[in-house]
Amino acid sequence: MLKLRVSLSKLVFGCAVGVVLFTTGCNRSPKQIALSSGTNNGYYNRLAGQISSATQRTANLEVENRKSQGSIENLSRLLDRQVDFALVQLDVVSDAMRQGKVQAVAILANEPIHIIASKDAKVRSLTDLNSKRVGVGTPGSGIRYTSEYLTQAFNLKLREDSSSFDEAFRKLNARQLDATIYVGTMGASEQLRQQLIANPSLQLVPIEPELINYLTNRDPGSYQLITIPQGIYSPRPTVPDRDISTLATATVLVTRPDVNDETVGLVTWAILYNSRQFSLFYPELQTGEARSLLQKNLLYIHPGAQDVYAQNADPRNAWLRYLEANNDLQAGLVLLFGTSGIGLIIQRWKRDRCKKLLTATITRINELKQLLPQNAQQALVGIEDLSQEHRLMFIEGAITSDIYEQVQHKTQTFADQCRNISEQQRKQFVLNTLLVLDDWQAALQVDPQDALQKLTYLKQQYREMLIADQVEIQAYIELMELTLLSVMTLTGTGSERRSTTLNSLPLEDPSIVP
Repeated sequence: MLKLRVSLSKLVFGCAVGVVLFTTGCNRSPKQIALSSGTNNGYYNRLAGQISSATQRTANLEVENRKSQGSIENLSRLLDRQVDFALVQLDVVSDAMRQGKVQAVAILANEPIHIIASKDAKVRSLTDLNSKRVGVGTPGSGIRYTSEYLTQAFNLKLREDSSSFDEAFRKLNARQLDATIYVGTMGASEQLRQQLIANPSLQLVPIEPELINYLTNRDPGSYQLITIPQGIYSPRPTVPDRDISTLATATVLVTRPDVNDETVGLVTWAILYNSRQFSLFYPELQTGEARSLLQKNLLYIHPGAQDVYAQNADPRNAWLRYLEANNDLQAGLVLLFGTSGIGLIIQRWKRDRCKKLLTATITRINELKQLLPQNAQQALVGIEDLSQEHRLMFIEGAITSDIYEQVQHKTQTFADQCRNISEQQRKQFVLNTLLVLDDWQAALQVDPQDALQKLTYLKQQYREMLIADQVEIQAYIELMELTLLSVMTLTGTGSERRSTTLNSLPLEDPSIVP
């Protein structure tokens, strides 16, 4: 009798798998998808070729690679439904993501901002481009977007030139341009490498640290600090001749929310499965954990892609994995085989619940992002509370492990952004305080009474910022210690006039030391 039951269970399980495979085969994903990429022989066009090779080999999908002028044109085509996928710079597409018009599939590279200038043009940093003749990229390109964003953010007045890549370098060599801006992954542009090696009169120049801090605080989702290492383009001659600090955005493959989940899942799986082959564009994929790198710092990921990252498996085998992993379900199929619609309803309900929780999480993160960068600490507290709510739901069994992993990824990504901004603000606050103390010490030499008023104002400012939760208590303590140390140092040295003045300073005021 027992053998009969086991045999019946296996028979029903096999039948159920057959039904699943049959219905899956009837609901096939499209055999061809359209992808908007870039110019002939350009970085985006070659990256699209790699995506096409991976999807055809792994997912039996053919990619129609449509060339374009770059990110802006690619995004426009996607929104106009001319293509299914597009390669876009993250800074270009950030607003569309926040508005829910576009969702990410994968990060495929980091794109540092290269400022390339003639050595005799007296350009040593980004702000030196002011009033210079500068190549800013062709219309419709991501380089053009980033160039305009930088000039507006830092109020630069450039004599703009819209030449193509090759034409811009020809003009640089002919002294018709002072500099050009290029945005692209390190090492993947053979054209750039050849130009830098062939023209020793050209140099890469850095972006000032204070400008980097400002922009990463203002738009942490789009820009990050990065270093172009010495010799990355050539060891002999050494290009660049030193490490170059700059900003970087990312190359992201995006799609629309209404594109079929299965199609998006297959493209994602093809990239994930063949991730090592993308290491030319994204070197970290050679040794790093692909699932984390491909969705690094992304908040708005398409559900089809998110499912693949959560399962780390071919989406076409999802039903088989689910059935094989659940013995209870296998046994239950003996009773429910004739009413399989119940299983479909349960799956639909679970999927809807997952989407609702993800949507609610993204909405809450968007609300907290409004606090940045002014109240990064408050935003961090809010996201940690949300993360704790998810943890309790998981412990109580209200959400499954895959859903928990997805929402935790989003909350952790945003929490890391908050911590980064908070730390940068703390450092900047300490730096500003040191400058104020220097100014105070200089004023003490000339006008002791004015110095006393400045010190009193500084202390009051600290108190107000602490009460308003704009500075952490540890930073407040450090700044108070700096103030006290500065006063004590000057008390022990200086003229009789200064000592007399310092004796009148409120050193005994308990508010000066926490």
